Amino acid sequence: MPAGSAPLPPQPSTLPTGGAAESLPRLSRRSALLGAAALLAPLATSRVSAAPAVTAEAPAPRHPSGQIRLDSNENPYGPSPAARRAILASAVEAPRYADDATQELITKLAALQHLERTQIVVGSGSAELLNMAALLASLPGPGGELVAAQPTFEQLPQFAQAVGVATRWVPLDAGHAHDLPAMRAAVTDRTRLVYVCNPNNPTATAVRRDALEAFIRSVPTSVLVLVDEAYIDLVDADGVGSVAALTKECPHLIVLRTFSKIHGLAGMRVGYGMAAPALAQRLRDLQMTYPNIAGLRAAMASLDDHVFYWDTRRALLADRQRVEAALDRLGCAHTRSQGNFVFFDASMPVADFNRAMLAHGLRVGRPFARYEHWSRVTIGTHAEVDRFLDVLPGALGRKA
Repeated sequence: MPAGSAPLPPQPSTLPTGGAAESLPRLSRRSALLGAAALLAPLATSRVSAAPAVTAEAPAPRHPSGQIRLDSNENPYGPSPAARRAILASAVEAPRYADDATQELITKLAALQHLERTQIVVGSGSAELLNMAALLASLPGPGGELVAAQPTFEQLPQFAQAVGVATRWVPLDAGHAHDLPAMRAAVTDRTRLVYVCNPNNPTATAVRRDALEAFIRSVPTSVLVLVDEAYIDLVDADGVGSVAALTKECPHLIVLRTFSKIHGLAGMRVGYGMAAPALAQRLRDLQMTYPNIAGLRAAMASLDDHVFYWDTRRALLADRQRVEAALDRLGCAHTRSQGNFVFFDASMPVADFNRAMLAHGLRVGRPFARYEHWSRVTIGTHAEVDRFLDVLPGALGRKA
């Protein structure tokens, strides 16, 4: 991980393999039988190999049609073994509201990020937190604007429009990354919120931390800046890193994280935001729902499963490199990915390319604004990437 990145768990060579989930409360035989078969059966095969060339069997279920899902940037290796045990153990807590568990996770995240507890807001996935930020931008009344790159993750712009905040779109730069100078120039007296997804979805590009910090500090403190770091655990480019620590100094900055990516908990819906205490409270006041106990327990267990974290990261980055190398051999332009997906020029309408892949049972990407010929493919398991690479030349109409 580059200097200046988010705090990371220690490398697994320094850790026992048991993980925090070993200390979870023991279930009765009756309650354990309710979910043990579904949750624990895959544990023997779901541990990702430290050498990514060894295929790990994916615990994530296939689409009902049998298709391979490479279209939603999910992590096929999660949840971790520790998180699976925590999900099962959480059944005994299901009759109670999850207030205490939420506070436990906040305490754990504050220690991890070296922030105060009052700076952490837990949500039902980062999507809820994005919606909360849009609501915050709408509160002063009609006429407000959001500044965002195009294309980027659509959740925030779509919800902002629904609550009366228009989006001022700024095209990406020549390198398919956020054009920070152009975004700064787009900020006017109508701007309420600026959105930077870093690394960006769908282009997989990332801006350097020093450039992003300068940009954040240049935006008036009356304008909120939201940096979405959903994919920050997958970055390996020099100078790219988290800006979470800036929330101590910048009262208008919100930084979001999710357990949906590296932690493989997309279906459990747990995310969190970091901001100055006053801004965090403003967000908290707009909370629309609360995370579920299984997701909270899984998130806490996953944070402690360092072996799974590092094995998953190594496997995804190694197969990401394989996909990029194959695209180079085929002469396909692509961005330098900093996420668990690759964005490349298929040289045809992306709908046509998607149909060609679907004919072989592979679901990939979808159209994105300004990139009608570019496709986004998620990095699956090693075996799924093998299948994608086998099919790719034919789908592109090129020789392998």
